[in-house]
Amino acid sequence: MKESIVYKRLAATFRPYLKTVTIILICLILSAGLNILLPLTSKIIVDQGLLKGNMQAVILYTSAAFLIVCLDKLLNVCKETFRAGLSAQVTFSLFEKAYLHLTRVRMSYFNRTNEAELLNQIGTDVGNVSRITDSGVFFVIMQAFSMIGGLCGLLLINWKMTVIVLCFLPIKYVVVKYFVKRRKKLVGDLIEGSSDFAQWFGESVGGMKEQRMFGLIPHKHQQFSSKQRRIVESERKLSLLDAWNIASESILIQLLMMFLYVVGANLIFRLQLTVGGIFAFVSYSAYVTTPVFAILNIGYMLAEVVPSAIRYYQFLDWAEEETSNSVTPASILTEPPFEDHIAFHNVSFSYTKDEPVLPHVSFRIARGEKVAIIGANGAGKSTLLDLIMRFSQPDQGIITYDGIDIQSYEIDEYRSQIALVSQQVYLFDTTIFGNIRIGTEVTNDAIEAIIAEVGLEELVQNSADDFPIGSNGSRLSGGQRQKIAMARALIREAPLFILDEVTSNLDTAARLNVQQLLKTRLREKTVIIVTHRSEILAHVDRVILLENGEPAQIGSHSHFMTCHAEYRGWVLGEEEVPIK
Repeated sequence: MKESIVYKRLAATFRPYLKTVTIILICLILSAGLNILLPLTSKIIVDQGLLKGNMQAVILYTSAAFLIVCLDKLLNVCKETFRAGLSAQVTFSLFEKAYLHLTRVRMSYFNRTNEAELLNQIGTDVGNVSRITDSGVFFVIMQAFSMIGGLCGLLLINWKMTVIVLCFLPIKYVVVKYFVKRRKKLVGDLIEGSSDFAQWFGESVGGMKEQRMFGLIPHKHQQFSSKQRRIVESERKLSLLDAWNIASESILIQLLMMFLYVVGANLIFRLQLTVGGIFAFVSYSAYVTTPVFAILNIGYMLAEVVPSAIRYYQFLDWAEEETSNSVTPASILTEPPFEDHIAFHNVSFSYTKDEPVLPHVSFRIARGEKVAIIGANGAGKSTLLDLIMRFSQPDQGIITYDGIDIQSYEIDEYRSQIALVSQQVYLFDTTIFGNIRIGTEVTNDAIEAIIAEVGLEELVQNSADDFPIGSNGSRLSGGQRQKIAMARALIREAPLFILDEVTSNLDTAARLNVQQLLKTRLREKTVIIVTHRSEILAHVDRVILLENGEPAQIGSHSHFMTCHAEYRGWVLGEEEVPIK
């Protein structure tokens, strides 16, 4: 992404806060104007008061200086009040945009990152971009206004000495340009290293049990040391660069002061300049050099902003789910839902162009039908479910729901018609009731009825009402987590149920309970289930056998058990259906 595009997008980000920025700028201009008067009062105090013994002039102009300072500080407080509010609003807005985008970004994005890396990336980028609203940035703007007045003051006092001041500016420009270039490179290295470490750290924490079981701790510690050393070295170089930048600025300023005092003293000795004049000139020279140094240093100060802004906007540019490809009223899902069927029409899908996962798939599932999908690992079962739930989109063909392309439905309305029990259950760090109720408005009585149906009574009775289940249900067993997921799906009362290996963590009694649910509560529902359990398959209407992503055969469980040796052997646990 080009920097010019980044600057345009940053400007668009701050456009809603134009009124606040205008108020801040007015405060800065007034403050700069007041500060320009201070060297003049100092000159008069020295020349007309101290050197001439005029106490009245000293009292008058010191009082004026005091009043100027008081007004300046009041303006500064006013400015800072608006600036702090602006900073908070911008930070909130950046985080909000990132979060809302995260809720709609295509699921493929999460396959290339983990939560630790994502949290680090968004936090770092938002923090760096919001630095634009730091007090240092607005200080630079104020100094730019002061520079104009300071330059006028210099020319009024002595144009020859003004030339000396102006000659120092190109030198400082070259020095700062070098430091800015170096800092951008180091900041880029630091951001890359931090992102790499966050990704590695998230994977390490997630695989802690495996690390201990396979004796990987020493190896992981070496990786930790290597990645952390990269970050620490980048931070060390940045700190050293900061020190050199400050040192070079101080040396140049002191060198300028030396020349000004030498030349100024010579002019005083020749009666071409007053003592108060040289003090005022030195003050005005600071009004000129400090803004220039600050303006040039703004690139140095904000060297972290551009790399972070590029990464932040690249994240916002990541493709989102299509909420709907039609805006016609006929495409809005209305009650009663799912009156007819869901069907695949010559659907093809691939993650990469050369490796199709589902080639030209066609089948139809009628309302109220129970259909099982079976196939070996990699046969395309999960991909097929993702297509139905619109987490992926077909490369070719369409999937219809009641005869309408599912891409035409508003996505949230469409998904409200589906109840999912995933193979990889995710539970939120709240109570059991909170996890079952999530996304619905149901009474505790309704939840208690569902709890009884899925066999969770004992857990609920032995737990307090506010019992927290931990992050992703860490305080529960695999079977308990699966039952909560089932209860969460049942409470939705959706017309279409998708059960992905729903019995994988259940004991025999719980699996029998699932069979009972298929015959009772789910009797009128359409159910698509991925399983290889014969006791579940015996209760479905049809079985779709996937081979290489295609429905190789469609039939009943009893038919396959009688006529298909590979199917029979796989279901009975003797062998797995191969991908041919």
